[in-house]
Amino acid sequence: MSNEGKIEVINFRLLPGNGPIKALVDIRVGDWEIYEWRIHQANGQRAQVLYPHVSRKNKEGHVRYRALLSIPGELRQRIEVAILSAWEEEKRSESHR
Repeated sequence: MSNEGKIEVINFRLLPGNGPIKALVDIRVGDWEIYEWRIHQANGQRAQVLYPHVSRKNKEGHVRYRALLSIPGELRQRIEVAILSAWEEEKRSESHR
């Protein structure tokens, strides 16, 4: 079986504190590694996966974010499932420590 399209979480870092960014995640998709996905969850809302991105301030001083890559819908959904599954597993293991 080819490694193409297989999604693997290769590094998972829970972040301390109560901010909306809960974890940073690195993944491998086939032969590619993509770093710094974010798990975002604010005020009890459903967790969501955010693309790796860069930020910069515009002339008015507002911060703007731009994704570093674009991923087709079906692959994006598979990546989100893999990342959120790893997060749920991490939360379960944290509660048992």
